[in-house]
Amino acid sequence: MSRFQKLNIEPSLIQALEEQRITRPTEIQERLIPAILNKNDVIGQSQTGTGKTLAFALPVLSNIDTNQNELQAVVVAPTRELAEQIYRVMRTLAERVGEIRVQRAIGGTDKDRAIERLKRVPHILISTPGRLHDLVRQEHAVSVHHVSTLIIDEADQMLDMGFINEIDQVAGQMPDDLQMLVFSATIPEQLRPFLKKYMQAPKHVHVKPDTPSPKGLTHYLIPLKSRSREMLTIEMAQALTRICV
Repeated sequence: MSRFQKLNIEPSLIQALEEQRITRPTEIQERLIPAILNKNDVIGQSQTGTGKTLAFALPVLSNIDTNQNELQAVVVAPTRELAEQIYRVMRTLAERVGEIRVQRAIGGTDKDRAIERLKRVPHILISTPGRLHDLVRQEHAVSVHHVSTLIIDEADQMLDMGFINEIDQVAGQMPDDLQMLVFSATIPEQLRPFLKKYMQAPKHVHVKPDTPSPKGLTHYLIPLKSRSREMLTIEMAQALTRICV
């Protein structure tokens, strides 16, 4: 028996994972999926690369009621790139389940086109904070009154980028029994009042990295400008090759 089966994940989702050669849940998935399936609030604290996306995607997809023509889950990510990545993962998995509709509404894209697409109400919406706030509070193009689950990914980045207030205004229109799932590398003290406002006795799982980043590691922020990430990566690899040779 697959270890995902023991977590009571939808069988079609398990099959989709096996086709991608994913057969063992990561620590954060194993510890949080049962709580999410049981509609508990959770805080998943871990670094990038620990399987956070599947930790919420699998149980959220399993909990969707396709007989209800309503928006049931909203995922908020701080950047367009992360929102797009989450959308692709959840859309691919949703296609295996059947009738689950997954849509995205991301800042920096055509808002009118997004509003037109959202006329067919999705079960799951992935969005960035500013665009979600516009669609809910300004355009009234998205109703969140029946949303049962709100997922906030990279919550510490949300705080640093000043998005918590926008999320707060949207969450305030959701039901009182809202299930909130928060994922973050850190839980800053400034974030705690927001969490306390919406979360009821959340299950907090902290997965520490096996190999912390070396102290001497230097990070660089490189603006893309008009280039794609793929093209920039190729250019950097070619430059490094010339240096090494």
